[in-house]
Amino acid sequence: MLHQLKHYLKHRWKSFHLHGIHSPFVFTLNRDCLQKRSHLAVNEEIVRFRESVKNHPQLLHIEDHGAGSKRLQEDTRKSSEILKHNCSSLKRAQLLSRLTHYLNVQRALELGTSLGIGTHALAMACQQVTSIEASPEVRDYASARLKAARVKNAHLVTGTFQDFLDGTLHQQPSGVYDLVFIDGHHDGAETLRYFEALQPFLNEQSVVVIDDIYWSKGMTRAWEQLIHHPKVTASIDTYQWGILFFRKEQRQQAFHIHV
Repeated sequence: MLHQLKHYLKHRWKSFHLHGIHSPFVFTLNRDCLQKRSHLAVNEEIVRFRESVKNHPQLLHIEDHGAGSKRLQEDTRKSSEILKHNCSSLKRAQLLSRLTHYLNVQRALELGTSLGIGTHALAMACQQVTSIEASPEVRDYASARLKAARVKNAHLVTGTFQDFLDGTLHQQPSGVYDLVFIDGHHDGAETLRYFEALQPFLNEQSVVVIDDIYWSKGMTRAWEQLIHHPKVTASIDTYQWGILFFRKEQRQQAFHIHV
């Protein structure tokens, strides 16, 4: 908790003192996407899906291959508790959908389906979403809720992130993902490993979004390494997320933006 508080205060100070964003791409992204409200109809769909999850409580067996939850340690958890503590907030789901639409994402990959909140937000704004979930019961729950919401462009895969990245991903007919959302595991060393494994499936127009970069000291160290990765040009720290870009026209630069 102290680690997170320290970095939150540091983030607010850095974002407050950001007098000008000198990257035209990041400036426009901030003005037209990050700081902008989502379209009302999109917001209503996201709210409706979240309410659907809330109104369908279920006990789910969790196979946690990651750092786990700081609050939930049981193998069986209530979906309502997972929604509260482990899923994207309403604000972040709206931002994810907005970012996906703004960047004209066609193919998205999500590492960490959970109850499908992020999956739904991505599916609202792009043509195809592939989402990976290690726990079969959680995957089935998310699949049922997405089906009830008539989401047809999301493909849910059961398995660990590493198994998918080492095996299934290489069998995909089309290799490049426009956006990758890493929303699970929360382990710094594993996050670095996932990032390297993803490299053949990214191009200079791709974007990688990493959730909870201040979850732990390990996650923060991983983020600090990634922003200096030779293939990364621009990076945006929103405190909750780390966003990485690979655009060749952009010199390597790190931004702190409060959203």
